[in-house]
Amino acid sequence: MELVAQVTPPTPWLQAATAVAGGDFERAAELYGEIGSLPDEAFTRLRAARRLLDAGHRTDAEEQLQLALAFCRRVDAVAHLREAMALRTASAS
Repeated sequence: MELVAQVTPPTPWLQAATAVAGGDFERAAELYGEIGSLPDEAFTRLRAARRLLDAGHRTDAEEQLQLALAFCRRVDAVAHLREAMALRTASAS
């Protein structure tokens, strides 16, 4: 992380990657969305949903799932759709 701190100014890509590395998937998803990298945004939203669900934050997890599902459905990302639906089922339990 020391090397990352030396990059000035930090690029949005570097900020997103740093957020992922630090487990801040919600922040990473927001950054990827700002960059316009919709696949990365959807993937990190799925990661955020899983983490939120594991922490017992069902409402927040569902919000992340909704955002991820919108992209996954649009591009027919079958594997990610399955994962999202499995998380949704788990969040309903």
